[in-house]
Amino acid sequence: MTALLQPLHASLETLEAHLPSGDHEGSERLMAEHLQAVAALTLSVERPTDDAIRTLLAHQQRVMGRMVQLRDEAAAHLNHGKRSLRAAHAYLKAESLA
Repeated sequence: MTALLQPLHASLETLEAHLPSGDHEGSERLMAEHLQAVAALTLSVERPTDDAIRTLLAHQQRVMGRMVQLRDEAAAHLNHGKRSLRAAHAYLKAESLA
């Protein structure tokens, strides 16, 4: 990992650690800051090696994978809640018909 990319890895680690908090605005801010730093690489005179960029990309993909996992877990939780609510309504309706 080159010194040039170290702050980007650090920002990804901060984002990844922040994800489970449920603070979506904070996570969005951290992601935006990271993306701005990535974009700033194009202005840098020093160029990271291809391997260093691949390592950063792999790190980003791991964080994105975690974000997808958390999204899917939240969706499953919401769907479970909807099913429970429908079951409760069906139970109450059946009870009122009895």
